[in-house]
Amino acid sequence: MSYEGEWEEFVERLARDLAPALRRRMYRAQFERMLGLRSSSEKLVYFYLVESQPQSFTTMRKSLGLGKATLSRSLESLRRWRLVALDERFLYWTEQQG
Repeated sequence: MSYEGEWEEFVERLARDLAPALRRRMYRAQFERMLGLRSSSEKLVYFYLVESQPQSFTTMRKSLGLGKATLSRSLESLRRWRLVALDERFLYWTEQQG
């Protein structure tokens, strides 16, 4: 096997072995952030985005059964805390934090 092939195999094996640990760490951090949120609607919206991002305002409103004012207030609070971002296509994402 060539040096390049060995390197690719090593990188693939490393990524495969690290992925579960990184996923657990990321979910743990997101769960900790969610616990620090004040309102139930903020927690619901954040958890929904963690599991199914990106999402539009309308899709979240229909899926979660929240009113426009409640969802808007929750998203604004999450954006203020930099837990959620809105992209140029008007889709909401969770922010990756260290």
